[in-house]
Amino acid sequence: MPAHPIRTATPQQAADLLIIHGYLVTMDPQRRVFADGAVAVRGRDIVAVGPSAEVQARFSAARTLDAGGAVVHPGFVECHTHVTYHLARGAWGDTVSYAEVGATTELAFVNAMDDEAEHASTLLACLEMAGNGTTCFIEAGTAYSPDAVATAAESFGMRGLVADPFLWDALETPGGHNAYRLDRAPANTDRCLSLLGTELRRNRDPEALVRGHVAIAGMGTATDELERAAKAAADAAGVVLNQHQSYYRVDTETDDRRHGKHALLHLDEIGLLDRNCLFAHANVIRDDEVGPLVRGGSSIAWCPAGSMLWGVGGTFRGRHAELYRQGVNIALGSDSANWSNRFDLGLQGYLAVLTARETSGTRTILAAEDALAMATINGARAVGLSDRIGSLEVGKRADIVVRANDVPEAFPLTDPIAQIVYSAGAKTVHTVIIDGRVVLEGRVPTRVEARTVFDAVQSSTARIFDRMGYRFAPKWKPVDRV
Repeated sequence: MPAHPIRTATPQQAADLLIIHGYLVTMDPQRRVFADGAVAVRGRDIVAVGPSAEVQARFSAARTLDAGGAVVHPGFVECHTHVTYHLARGAWGDTVSYAEVGATTELAFVNAMDDEAEHASTLLACLEMAGNGTTCFIEAGTAYSPDAVATAAESFGMRGLVADPFLWDALETPGGHNAYRLDRAPANTDRCLSLLGTELRRNRDPEALVRGHVAIAGMGTATDELERAAKAAADAAGVVLNQHQSYYRVDTETDDRRHGKHALLHLDEIGLLDRNCLFAHANVIRDDEVGPLVRGGSSIAWCPAGSMLWGVGGTFRGRHAELYRQGVNIALGSDSANWSNRFDLGLQGYLAVLTARETSGTRTILAAEDALAMATINGARAVGLSDRIGSLEVGKRADIVVRANDVPEAFPLTDPIAQIVYSAGAKTVHTVIIDGRVVLEGRVPTRVEARTVFDAVQSSTARIFDRMGYRFAPKWKPVDRV
């Protein structure tokens, strides 16, 4: 009789980290969810995703994290940020008008900023974003020193994209929205063209945590020459072109008057409604602009709180949910700490769902799963990194959020996705991994001291406010203040 072959156990592969027993929401093309799932990480990359028993049988790791049944999901991608404005959070007063802030206080604040303050502000932003489940941000091109932003992000361990500072060249549009008069960033076409694409040097290193993209200010502040040059630079480098667009009636009408047609129709004519174009806000979209947006394939960073706090009407006049249902890539943004106050992308998703239902009068227009898609895979596509991040798939970078089930808002354990969007929110963010490294554990940062960041922010704020000659005057004055 022939001898039976001897069966030998398949040797386990080595990994650096195993995350096991998670309610694993992959956000992959099939939207697979594993009720008891695991992720194996080696170096920067995800090397296995699947049921815990299968992944544990195949891999042994230097470290294992047991999620205990809590949700594990891809990190959020913050698609519209001004990370250097954190020092201005809550400083201008709660009822100051949009026009007054833009024309006076914010202008003085930006003129007073220095590199040290931008570094401190970015560290605070990274600490806040990671604590709320964000693992990547795209900066809006409003940092004087992209190096200060990049250095701060890298020291924290945050993934990010930076751009050339304050590219705008339409200074004088009577009765319209104009570029600020900044000492360090004058609105000048020659200056903009000379800087355009400078930050793309960061992309020479394929492993760079902080990369470059192309950004212009937009919102009625760019000539066609600058728009076209920026698009050409983005195309040549294979990156996104990022700009503000149609935030409010004033900037939208500025573009309408300049071009003699609705703003997005003009951008479509000059080739800017393309798949590598990212528009922040887009609160004012008219009927004839919908078709070009849908056909063009550009992305929109929806910033609900950045509209609501200033009463510009984007949540009841905006068409984000309608566009999303027609196939437009809608992502989410928190804007800036002086514009929406919180860098909490989960909150933005929550507001997106609620306001869409309220304005449409239907509960089915958006769901919790839509909010999660906007915050993860849609965000990754919007910033041009969907081949690297945004979902838990083999070969992608290990940007992972591990939740916890230790707050009342997480119970009962019925629908985990609905619970993180509607009830538990950022309270359950426990461990955050970026590029394969743990940057937040037990809700505590691992690479920076939070107290040191807070102290740097306070001293920078005092210095900048002194330079502005500004003192905040609260409505309700403390009784011990003279």
